[in-house]
Amino acid sequence: MHLLDVLFPKLCVSCGRWGAYICSSCQKNIVPIEQRETICPVCEKPAMMGMTHPYCRTRYGIDGLTTFFHYKGPVRNFVQQIKYKFVSDMVSTFVSIIPQSRILELTNPPAGGRSNDIVIVPVPLHPRRLRHRGFNQAEKISEFLSERTSIPVIKNILKRAKYTKPQVEKKTREERMKHMDGVFVVDKKYIQNIKGVFLVDDVCTTGATLRAAARELKKAGIPWVWGVTMAR
Repeated sequence: MHLLDVLFPKLCVSCGRWGAYICSSCQKNIVPIEQRETICPVCEKPAMMGMTHPYCRTRYGIDGLTTFFHYKGPVRNFVQQIKYKFVSDMVSTFVSIIPQSRILELTNPPAGGRSNDIVIVPVPLHPRRLRHRGFNQAEKISEFLSERTSIPVIKNILKRAKYTKPQVEKKTREERMKHMDGVFVVDKKYIQNIKGVFLVDDVCTTGATLRAAARELKKAGIPWVWGVTMAR
């Protein structure tokens, strides 16, 4: 056992049991999203493999969405501990519970380019929020997803140009969409030879953040953008 585990013991996010961030009993309470539950990231209605419906597609619209878990139980606890309690070393455990079958979906991209043409891009935090939190949870998730998929991460493509309040404070879908206008900018010097992007965030609620980021990536010339979140 490492000394740090004695000084700062890992506690289960769900029951508080000592020893690991998720105990074997509570891991059974994690609810994965099944293939029959995948949704279109635009209208949020059922969609095969999470692909954007043909009638929801726009020139600069997101192409689809992969989400691994329902935002409830231990998964909700993971997100809140990482995001609001700043427990960054919990991310590796969180990503490790993704079933290998779902990881394979990323290495064989649905309705997109080949995996060797694709990079992982985390949804960025505004510098003000990054200073407060000390890390970007989407960036941490991206790093561990990269380890499991061998798809490279490029962190500097997308930047937040505008500070916004958390999306959870916006009550309606319309408020959330308007809230994201002009938030993201793309640094074009990083996008040469990139055919597609897995756009990674922790949670998808209405999808407004992912759609706004995807729009800027596509306007900059990236032909294929697919959202990936841990939960929704």
